[in-house]
Amino acid sequence: MKKVLLISALLSFSTLSNATGIMLSPEIKLGAYRGAGLQIGATEMLGFDAVFFDYARTHYASNSYDENINSYRIGFQQMFSSTVVQGFQAGLGVAQYDGSKRGESRSASGVSIGAAYVYQATPNFGLKTGFDIHVFDHQKTYIPSDILSSWNLGFTFSF
Repeated sequence: MKKVLLISALLSFSTLSNATGIMLSPEIKLGAYRGAGLQIGATEMLGFDAVFFDYARTHYASNSYDENINSYRIGFQQMFSSTVVQGFQAGLGVAQYDGSKRGESRSASGVSIGAAYVYQATPNFGLKTGFDIHVFDHQKTYIPSDILSSWNLGFTFSF
């Protein structure tokens, strides 16, 4: 329900601020925790090339562990080259950890940070690569440290 409300609020806000289009960006997450994510937002908004809501779900499973991380971020994209083909994305939000180990379970909330390099191949299509960092209290999770990172690859579509 939170996801639907946040996406609706972002899309409603985009019409109020004279956004020129919609941006969608699917991505895959690679690392010890693997999964997928989706960004949805508005272009030419609040002085940025795009402002978006980012949702991702990553998972780790082994014989002993079953762990999931859901992250929710608000972010922006800004192109920075004179030819407007290179850009940067940054996002900040929260992450929710749920894990189990041999019948015992743990849950924790933490901070989620994301950053990515964007190569805009055409006005409507781009490629991106970046990383996510989630910070949790490691005593409340089965993660051996406070910081968990993953690498991501994705596309950007603007309409």
